[in-house]
Amino acid sequence: MTRLKKYFPYLLALVIALLYFGLPVFADYLTSKPQFAKYASRDAPRIVEGIQQALVYPIGQWIPSPWRDLIVFPYWLLIFLAIGWVYQKTQPVSRYLLWAGLGLIVLLYLFPNLLLLAERSRPSLAHGSVRDGWIEGAKRLPFRGANFTTYSFPGYLFGRTYVHERVRKTVLDAFAASTEKVPETTFVIGETGLPDGGVFHPHRTHRNGLSVDILTPLLRNGRPYQTHHLFNLWGYGLEFDDAGNLNANTAIDYQSLGVIILALKEAAAENGLTIEKVIFDPVLRPPLFATEAGKKIRDLPYTRNRIILRHDDHFHIDFGMR
Repeated sequence: MTRLKKYFPYLLALVIALLYFGLPVFADYLTSKPQFAKYASRDAPRIVEGIQQALVYPIGQWIPSPWRDLIVFPYWLLIFLAIGWVYQKTQPVSRYLLWAGLGLIVLLYLFPNLLLLAERSRPSLAHGSVRDGWIEGAKRLPFRGANFTTYSFPGYLFGRTYVHERVRKTVLDAFAASTEKVPETTFVIGETGLPDGGVFHPHRTHRNGLSVDILTPLLRNGRPYQTHHLFNLWGYGLEFDDAGNLNANTAIDYQSLGVIILALKEAAAENGLTIEKVIFDPVLRPPLFATEAGKKIRDLPYTRNRIILRHDDHFHIDFGMR
């Protein structure tokens, strides 16, 4: 056991180094699959680069790849050796702090909306555009409510669901308005933005608090269904056929999809917002527009063509300020 403790920092640093060097291999394997091949040229390399930079944060963004490859193991070895030294020198205080930290994570997992208590009180102010802007006073969306939840606890914990205060009210008003029409559907909030906006990997937009992703509602054997976990990229890795089917038993719930988009359209108008863009796979729109609610959202500014990221597993809305 003593020998294991001695080499534990080396083992941890080795695990992170293997993760770092294994990411490109895993990305190549994943994009060799037909359903993920469209991500091979642009998105997969960009995501891998972002994760590798994060693994040597904060210096990774300033060091080019060949040099970064050389420092990843010693970088983490020094960190873990320092943590071990501090732990040894501060026992048993550090042990109590460790358990307190783990307890806090469990508490937040059970009651994630507690994070709303730490919200900044200053009003929201969006700067620039969704592609090159930032935001002051962004507000975190609640993790869950009566008929909605969030795509990922880690994503929520690390602050990836911040929006402008008017966008938050619009989204929550839309969920509330949808309860009566589709009472059994639970909507899933996707990624929205960071506390201060700015670059938001792997997204090209979501930079000034005015963008929202909502996962596509599903039916499984005719009943409302949701699936968002690590192995489908928290709902962002689903692939539907051109008829809107995920598999033999699971398909897009077009009725609920139309209801929530219409509710967002109406709530945006009530909260002084406009809808500047809606991204949802054009091949999948005809069944959406055929629903009762869908007939009322045909006039929204949809993108015309199918883009590389299909937006079949979620839809994206860019709001504007009136």
